[in-house]
Amino acid sequence: MSVTNEYDLDCATCGSALTKREVAAKALGFTAPGEVEIAECSECGGRYFPDATLRRLST
Repeated sequence: MSVTNEYDLDCATCGSALTKREVAAKALGFTAPGEVEIAECSECGGRYFPDATLRRLST
């Protein structure tokens, strides 16, 4: 049995596939150094944050 992650899901806004992308945390308005992984929709631009990214940004 495999675990479903954010990249296996479709966009909640338009239903398109999500892709993994790395974005600078500062570009998202956070002070964390380096880049973080997000799931992004190439159709509508929707962004979703995996649990690991949320934990990192909350510290």
